[in-house]
Amino acid sequence: MPYLRITCPTTTPEQRRAIAERLTATVVDLFFSPHAPITREELRERTTVHFTSYGEDELYIGGRTPRERDAIDLTVELSDWSMPVKQQRRIARRLTPVLAEAFDVPPTGIEGINIRFHPYPPSDFAVGGRLLSDRIPLIGRVMKRLFPG
Repeated sequence: MPYLRITCPTTTPEQRRAIAERLTATVVDLFFSPHAPITREELRERTTVHFTSYGEDELYIGGRTPRERDAIDLTVELSDWSMPVKQQRRIARRLTPVLAEAFDVPPTGIEGINIRFHPYPPSDFAVGGRLLSDRIPLIGRVMKRLFPG
């Protein structure tokens, strides 16, 4: 159940929809495993993209706005259960260029794209009143660790 919270400059509803569709497709590609008991469609339906936009004078780095610094600042916080470091590396490599293209970040500005991972054990998240650890059989949890997408 990947959840992406994107802190980014203000965008139009049309831009947000296009970005959300693209990021959802990318996340499904990154997280889908044929060994998991969840289909690509189910994974897509459980992937959340949440925009937290900032205005011109609402984000400061070093006491200056991104515009004053002539740089973009884009942070994606990605939460999902049991993301091993190897998977996080793969996600960072694949997701960063997608974010750069989606937000028109030039190659010289790629350092302004940040991804913060929030992995958690399946006992730390509940859906519909049941912990993931109770909903997902032990074999499913083991398979996710062995074949993380």
